[in-house]
Amino acid sequence: MASRDSLVSMLQRPGARVEDIAILLAREANPILDEYALRRALDGLGAEALIRRGLRSTPERDGRILAELLFEELGFEGDRDDYYNPNNSYLDKVMLRRKGIPISLSVLTMAIGERAGMDVEGVGFPGHFLVRVGGPEGVYQDPFNGGALLDGRGLNMLAAEFLGAEMTLHPSYLEPVDAHTITIRMLANLKNAHRRRGDFARAMLACDHLVELTQVPEHRRDRGLLAHALRTYGAASEDLAAYLEARPYAKDARAISLALEEARQQADLVLH
Repeated sequence: MASRDSLVSMLQRPGARVEDIAILLAREANPILDEYALRRALDGLGAEALIRRGLRSTPERDGRILAELLFEELGFEGDRDDYYNPNNSYLDKVMLRRKGIPISLSVLTMAIGERAGMDVEGVGFPGHFLVRVGGPEGVYQDPFNGGALLDGRGLNMLAAEFLGAEMTLHPSYLEPVDAHTITIRMLANLKNAHRRRGDFARAMLACDHLVELTQVPEHRRDRGLLAHALRTYGAASEDLAAYLEARPYAKDARAISLALEEARQQADLVLH
């Protein structure tokens, strides 16, 4: 059965592309977004990458073409100064500002690579999204760090940075992930970025998608807390109660119970 959630419906279609999901999220945040102009800009970059690639190439050469075009010449870069700025997570803003976070810059790299006939896949490395260029025997690339190509040593250093020096590089960290997994990660970033800035309404929109997409109780909890912050106490009560029913022995059960009690009291005040 088709979902009422537009994003979930898109993911249910065969061959759903991450680029389309990213544009849908950008359009939700900016209803007057010129989607045609955005896609045309991506097409132009893809055409340039294709010209540089020529008829024959290797994974390493493809990676270097993407790095030179996007990060050296056009100046796309990881935003270290304002990492949690929500603009870093919206593809149209990334294109405009030429700044992003690992996953948004990876989505951009994937979109350009696809247009140039390259095999560029998203890799859900813990804490730091990457891409793989050229399939299983290809190369790993770090769009957040100037499109650097990572060998075994580089990947191990990345694992030490984000997981701790005592952790080993597990092969699963280097496996490509599908559009569904990438979407969840993009939404989690948006939820956290907007919540950090006190924009609970936009955070709740991301949370709505996460609930529909995953049915994970923790996302219902977060949506309930956001609803509480927005003083929509009926919705808050419903979500918080559902979380406690699913996770009665959670570590935060007491705190959520108190929030639920307050939401119910506030809802009763509104009704009376």
